[in-house]
Amino acid sequence: MGYFLAIDMGTTSVKAVAFSGSAEMLYRYSVNNTTLQPQAGYAEQEPYTILLAVIECINAVTAYLQHPPMCISFSAALHGLIVMDADGNALTNCILWNDTRANAEAEELYQNKSAAEFYTITGVPVHAMTPACKILWLQKNEPKLFNKAAKFISLKEYVFFALTQQYVIDTSIATATGLCNIHKLQWETNLLNKLQISEQQLSTIVAPETVFHGTHTLLPDWISKVPLVIGGGDGPLANLGMGVSAPHQIAVTIGTSAAARRTIHQPILNASAQTFCYFLHQQSYVMGGASNNGASVIQWFKNEILKTNSSFENLFNETVNIEPGSDGLVVLPYIAGERAPLWNAEATAAFVGLTRQHTQAHCMKAVMEGVLLNVYAIIKQLITDDNTEYTLFAGGGFAESTIWVQMLADITNMKVILPNTIETSALGAAIIGAKAINAQLDVNSNNIITYEPNVTTHQLYQEVWMRYQRILGQLELIKKPL
Repeated sequence: MGYFLAIDMGTTSVKAVAFSGSAEMLYRYSVNNTTLQPQAGYAEQEPYTILLAVIECINAVTAYLQHPPMCISFSAALHGLIVMDADGNALTNCILWNDTRANAEAEELYQNKSAAEFYTITGVPVHAMTPACKILWLQKNEPKLFNKAAKFISLKEYVFFALTQQYVIDTSIATATGLCNIHKLQWETNLLNKLQISEQQLSTIVAPETVFHGTHTLLPDWISKVPLVIGGGDGPLANLGMGVSAPHQIAVTIGTSAAARRTIHQPILNASAQTFCYFLHQQSYVMGGASNNGASVIQWFKNEILKTNSSFENLFNETVNIEPGSDGLVVLPYIAGERAPLWNAEATAAFVGLTRQHTQAHCMKAVMEGVLLNVYAIIKQLITDDNTEYTLFAGGGFAESTIWVQMLADITNMKVILPNTIETSALGAAIIGAKAINAQLDVNSNNIITYEPNVTTHQLYQEVWMRYQRILGQLELIKKPL
């Protein structure tokens, strides 16, 4: 039986997921990633280690299924940056999306009024996450390294170079760099000049459906005959994998980070530059906002504050008898700075209203609520018609928790649909792969579970939402400097 193999290169892990022609998940294999933090605010991964993880995943799935796939397509996290020399060697680790070393460079672009120009051209808000700001940081802080740079690439580009000996980047990831013209889908020369780099130092932009062939000494000989489809970014591909295509549909994914995204058919920019716009495929784009603070906040609270070995399921179950709003306890979840909705890399977290009457269950529920209230703020920025009834599609690890998903429905007062796989980015990559090789992948009956909001609970959460907004506005530490 033929199958589609999708590689999803996320922050937490690299996964290989095999799908049948009816979008059934046949097998999944993953390798956990190690994120290095050599200094405060730094977040890096070693490129060759990620390449080995990709190879291990391919070998594991194909060994289990005992024959090669029809194609291998790729999804990857956005905003990473690796400096390569002229001989194809990595001079740096991959600087990840949640690395904040370029805070000062991002702020400088706001101060000199360049941020608006960058956003208008690229559709990407200026922030330390972007490769554009990271390149500025290298230029100012590592001039010798900057001068040795033959290429500035992402992790997926690194893997494709290892397999094909070509520097190529898909349009989806390119439009998230802060260097690509979202309207023309090409590198923007004026912005490159501001960064003192050339187009020759960037990869060739290709469509997500572009097919390559390659090989590697650690992969079987058959790899050279299997189409390698470049795919796209994990966020945009999650929209495709969830089936989010209509204007009234919004994808919400919560893994390490969190995001809300709509699929649109022409670039739409936010008047206050608070949403991004990235290319997806063909005539489709995604607009949305991504938060640094998703399930990583829950993980931090469990490991560093509670210091418990209890499972997330047990901790979540303890919260079910706590009233919405956690008896007055509000959590602002910004432990890792913030992208959307604040666009302030120096934002900090806060527990507000904590009393000795609050228990562990109260605190856990308040953290869960805080993450979702922040996502709700992003969702509200995506709503362009107050008369339209919007539907949410949930993906990522949080979608495995019925308690957390129901909380999302209650906070937003929107119906939430769960696709039949949480591996939505991988499925999106598989869909792109199928299109690239003119094969059939049927995902028409992919939605199986629906969560309806509880009207009474939503009314309670409206009061919580208003309090959350008041607190957010009053704490100056988490407000972007004017």
